[in-house]
Amino acid sequence: MRIILLRYLFLLPVLFLSKSLLTDEENIYCFVGDAGEVNPTQSKVVKALANSDCSMVWYLGDITQLGVQSIDDPELQDSFLTPFKPFLETGIPLYLTVGNHDYKGDPSVYLEVAKDYPSIFYPSNFYTKTFGELCFFALDTTIFDKLYYFYKRGSQIRWLEEEVERLKNQCKFSIVVAHHPLFSSGDRDRANPQLATFLENYVFGTFDIYITGHNHVLADEGDHKKTLQLISATGALPGGSPKEIESGKFNIETPGFLKMTIEKNTARYEFISAKENEILWSNIKVGTGLR
Repeated sequence: MRIILLRYLFLLPVLFLSKSLLTDEENIYCFVGDAGEVNPTQSKVVKALANSDCSMVWYLGDITQLGVQSIDDPELQDSFLTPFKPFLETGIPLYLTVGNHDYKGDPSVYLEVAKDYPSIFYPSNFYTKTFGELCFFALDTTIFDKLYYFYKRGSQIRWLEEEVERLKNQCKFSIVVAHHPLFSSGDRDRANPQLATFLENYVFGTFDIYITGHNHVLADEGDHKKTLQLISATGALPGGSPKEIESGKFNIETPGFLKMTIEKNTARYEFISAKENEILWSNIKVGTGLR
C-alpha cells in the first residue's frame, strides 16, 4: 500500500519560517551529507540540525544507504522520513541533492517526496536557487562517477552552461552543492577521470565554493583554481580522515555539519560538532561570483 505522506503535516511551521528567510536579514546556510544510515550518529546530527539556528539545510546526497525504489519503499520511511522527523517538524527548508547510494534505487522518487512535504525542495536532479546576489547550483555528480550513466550527462552540461550565462551578472557569490569531491585529503584521494574532467572544466575556476559529501569527514580542502572545496559528510558514518593533515587544511571524522553566513562577497564558515555544538574549525572565503 502506498505510504500516505501527509501533505500538510509540516505546512504550519513552513508558514512561520524564520524571519531571516523572508527579509534581508542574514541567512545561515547549513550543509550535511551521508546521513542515510540509521544509527545513533544519525540521530545526534538530526537533533543538532533541528536545534540549530540554520535558516536552511542543504543535503549533500546519500539520503538512504540502500536507495529507494518507489514512494512505497519502506527504506524511504525507515532511513529518511522517520529519522528526520524532528528536523522536518521545525519547518526549516531542506534542499536535496542525490549521491551514489541514492542511485541504488530510483532518485526520481524524491521528486514525489518534495511534492508531499512543503519544507523539502527537490525540483530536479540539478537546479538553481538564488537568494538575491547569492546563487546556489545543485548538481548530480553520480552520472559522471558511473560510466553507465553517460547518456544523462549532456543535458546537465548544457543546462549548467546556460544557467551560468543567465546568472553571470546577478551572482556576486556562487556555490555548487553536489555529492562527490574532486579531491580529498582523506581516504578517497581523487575523483575518477570522467568525473574529474567534468569538475575541472565546469566547476573549478567558475564558482566560488564547491561543497560536497561522499568522503565521510568534515574537511576544508582549500582552494583549487580559486574555487574552495569543502566536505560535510559525517551525517551517519564518520571515517576516513588522514593521520597527518596538511598545514592550512582541516579534516576530521566527527559527527557534525557545515554552517555558513555570507555578507556581500565574503563567506564565513564553521564546522560544528553535533555532540557538543562547538565550533571545530572556522575560516572565510572572498568570492567573485561567476567567472
